[in-house]
Amino acid sequence: MSFVRPSTGDAIKGFLYAKGLRFINLNPGSRSVAAIMGKPDHIPIGSAQIHVHTLTVAKADPERFHQKDGAYCTDVQMNVQKWYGFETPMGMAPEAYNYEVEALGGKLIRSRNHMNTIDQSDPLIKKREDMDKIKLPIERDWGRVRFVIDSILRNQERSGLCSGVFCAPFSFICGIHSYPRVILNIRKNPDFIHRLLQWSIDDVLIPYLQLLKEETGAKNSIGADAWAVIPNITKEILEEFVFPWNKYLVEQAKKKGLSAMAAVSGDYCEDNPEKFDPDLMKWCWSRMGEEMMGMPFLMMGMGKPELWPMDVMQEFVEENKAKGSWPPVAATCSASYIRDASPYELADFVKRMIDGLGRDGRFMINAIQIPADTPPINVHSYLEAVRLYGKYPIAEDLDKIEFKPPEFEPYEDWLKREIAEGQIEPYE
Repeated sequence: MSFVRPSTGDAIKGFLYAKGLRFINLNPGSRSVAAIMGKPDHIPIGSAQIHVHTLTVAKADPERFHQKDGAYCTDVQMNVQKWYGFETPMGMAPEAYNYEVEALGGKLIRSRNHMNTIDQSDPLIKKREDMDKIKLPIERDWGRVRFVIDSILRNQERSGLCSGVFCAPFSFICGIHSYPRVILNIRKNPDFIHRLLQWSIDDVLIPYLQLLKEETGAKNSIGADAWAVIPNITKEILEEFVFPWNKYLVEQAKKKGLSAMAAVSGDYCEDNPEKFDPDLMKWCWSRMGEEMMGMPFLMMGMGKPELWPMDVMQEFVEENKAKGSWPPVAATCSASYIRDASPYELADFVKRMIDGLGRDGRFMINAIQIPADTPPINVHSYLEAVRLYGKYPIAEDLDKIEFKPPEFEPYEDWLKREIAEGQIEPYE
């Protein structure tokens, strides 16, 4: 999912289009702004977390992709997203939760065909005294920091967008102290967790973001925070140990001329419909939106939005509109659904979201995560459905618009043609 901020020029164009100046030609950046502020020409299709799926589609070298070559990692992701037809292809370094911990000496469980993961059984910091043993600040030749830098530079070269990626504070302490220990100490030794969070921001994350800026020019960075979600943690933990420290991160970054934002903190990820709590869902959307955009935001993140009750989502939008704050909607389906559903089921999901939430604007669609073994026809169908049903003004009866799974050129043939026509440079 893309959180990259558009240029100032694109933001102005998108705002003016949403206010009625329809003669403006929108590009992906300005279209996203127009969608947040009102109605664009058609519903924008954001980028996707597509990391391991690209290995399957492109038959890429896993070791080079995950361990050795950030530019190659970015190239493969962007090429596959371009093949699918995403409007804003991006290729960010995929293991946003691992790089800082690895650079400091944390142990990873490595995999040839999938992303590495932090070894939660043997964390780098087991007790308070361990913080004093860690060498700081992170340098560019530690771990795979150079890999991250090369990934950012290649993304900037190909897309013109320069954005850093880091691990948000709460997820970082879950990586360096382990999730079970964090939860245990929140109950038994909360002062230590607060100290660990402050140390993480002041001594690790802010200097790391400064390093990325020095090496790439990236002033804006997005922090991944998948540990800080419901039901991994509670509302009370979010309010005491997540949101205040995200705010502190923003403030400290600003003092250094940086812009840093933690993403998806407070995401509603309960996947059992019998346990869905409408009030908690609305609370999550409000708090996550306030943290990310300064207003309520119905973001469908890492949970199972295909199972969410439409009436609850519509109530959230209408209740906030009545208060004078019309929340934008970022629709998506879960990773398992885009992998396992049929092309027709995916098209029906897109149609239902647009029909129920997107008719009046302030609506966009993305793909939060695409698993490695997802059939390519599913991704092509998902995006084709957005293009088919998402033109403004939205058709009065979407059921009358027939969907057919699209035909598509095999990736290898497409890539050869793109290279031959000079649209894509071959891998080195």
